[in-house]
Amino acid sequence: MVLGGQVTEWSDILSGVPQDSVLGPVLFVLYINDTDDMVNSKILKSADDTKIYHGVDSVESTESMRVDLPNLVL
Repeated sequence: MVLGGQVTEWSDILSGVPQDSVLGPVLFVLYINDTDDMVNSKILKSADDTKIYHGVDSVESTESMRVDLPNLVL
């Protein structure tokens, strides 16, 4: 690409999502779409953030949330 008389060189991209494409957002939605199925807590998803929340009123409900956290990392 030439910009202002300067030539940039191509380089390989080893990871990430294609930018400025229709495919990038579709791949992202496919990636996070089944997150709700992986946790027992309630979940909030936004552009680049995921939050789980759960009312904690006993040791069992605390343990339930602890079980959910590793499931989001997978």
